[in-house]
Amino acid sequence: MMLRPEEKNEPFGPMLVLPDGRRSPAPSDFRGQPEEVLATAAQAAKHPALKARLADLCWVLDRKKGKLGSAAVAAYTDVVRRVDDGSLIFPFDEGRGALKHDARDLLRRALHVSRAVGWDKTEAVAAREMVAHLRARSIQESLALPAFWFSELDLDFRISDPAAIGTDVETIISGLPPDADGHHIVDLWRLAVRTYHLAKRDDDKHRAQSAAAEQFVLMAERQPMAMIASSLLSDAIAELHGVPGKKDRRRELRHRLIDVQAGIAEEMSPFSHPLDIEGIAKDVERAMVRPTLRDKLFVFAALDQSPDPAQLAASASQSIREHPLSSLFGASHHDREGKVVHRTEGAGFGDADEAAIQDHITRDESFRRQVTVSGQIEVARQSIAREHFLSDDIFAELLVHTPFVPNELVRTFSRGFLRFFQGDFVSSLYVLTPLVESSLRHLLKADGHDVTIFDDATQTQQDRTISSLFEQMRSELDAILGPAITTDIESVFLKRPGPHIRHALAHGLLHDGDPYGPDAIYACWLVFRLCLIPLFPYRDQLRLPFDEPVPTLSA
Repeated sequence: MMLRPEEKNEPFGPMLVLPDGRRSPAPSDFRGQPEEVLATAAQAAKHPALKARLADLCWVLDRKKGKLGSAAVAAYTDVVRRVDDGSLIFPFDEGRGALKHDARDLLRRALHVSRAVGWDKTEAVAAREMVAHLRARSIQESLALPAFWFSELDLDFRISDPAAIGTDVETIISGLPPDADGHHIVDLWRLAVRTYHLAKRDDDKHRAQSAAAEQFVLMAERQPMAMIASSLLSDAIAELHGVPGKKDRRRELRHRLIDVQAGIAEEMSPFSHPLDIEGIAKDVERAMVRPTLRDKLFVFAALDQSPDPAQLAASASQSIREHPLSSLFGASHHDREGKVVHRTEGAGFGDADEAAIQDHITRDESFRRQVTVSGQIEVARQSIAREHFLSDDIFAELLVHTPFVPNELVRTFSRGFLRFFQGDFVSSLYVLTPLVESSLRHLLKADGHDVTIFDDATQTQQDRTISSLFEQMRSELDAILGPAITTDIESVFLKRPGPHIRHALAHGLLHDGDPYGPDAIYACWLVFRLCLIPLFPYRDQLRLPFDEPVPTLSA
């Protein structure tokens, strides 16, 4: 089973879920007699990893088994301790000690269980001491990413004094080299803001907020791409919100943002990546033979392109002319209960009208999505999931660089993509679909557009919904994304006839199997592609955590 340490009430889930509902084991499969067998095995287990999994599983199934909960806490801590001394090694690791996100996840799970079985028990105290030890060591060794992981974990469970954590975080920041990743620095400053907020040290909190904002400004100045630079400046302005005495600085940054945005239009031209799809699945398998996960993710994002709407219309018109009987009569579109949800007029024997052309395009696009998903996307996704360890942090490392993802939603996007690559299409679809609206507003605001609606009667302002954006600001979206991508988003998420995914999801109209269909999988892939398009020119400069070439086996 898959460990999900952030979800304290449902920490385990199946590793594999198939479209027909079949899946690999989940905790509920072990209720009854199997649970007692596993409890006996947990008590006898010697290997700490096995003991932790068995004991934790039994405790999840029956919270009355407090001794097994305590045993799980002790075993998780023992695993981390042994990894740190080198007697155990994490998968995909080379014995680098316990300053890893794997160790953080195990300790997070141990602390969640500790909260329930007894915060003052010996096992719980040992787990907290291990967190404090690893945090202190990461600070001492000036390791920014581990320092962030374990400081955040420490803060989540209130293990150490928040003010002391804030001081240590600033120590790490001051010792970073000039070429350190700016996003890591921002994360650390934001963590410092949180620590000082909990410590009720408002002056230090505001100072940390200002430092995070200035880091965004510094990153924007170094950024040659206007789209990304404007996004960073927007983040800087937002970071200064609520900081006293910064009104003039915010105004200055707004003026600079407008100047930078002037160069965005020149950059947002259509991006093409040629891909030979002859032999579909075999070609994709060959295409996925890349040395690193980073390379595979960019190949995955370039598997297909959003079709040109003008070409779609021309092809549909030609097809109607050549095969008039296929579109001679009008059509009604029904839902599962037989209700008519949409009607299109027939083409007749003259020139086809827009409705008939759109209906033909919808059918062609539905076929294209099915071929793309079954022959390309799923082949590539399964290859990546099979050959690489994936985590929230890996995706977050990519997404912090893309202007499509608001900085405050990087972790949410990361979780959606993690679930997508793991084959949990229910979670990925329900996470990613609402985020499209947020990203479109983010792009429009970065381009200097007002995305709010003012109600004269109530004198209130509301953010435009995605439907309003497409109805009232379509030309602005076309200017930023290009008509092909804008049309693809509309066809998949908004338009009838078509999947109409956003409406169906928001109103509870999707059935259990729908997230496993080609339209839903294509929708998740399209969101991933939108995130990576701006990063293609810089892909060689990007690095993912612990991303190493996949070893090849010789006979």
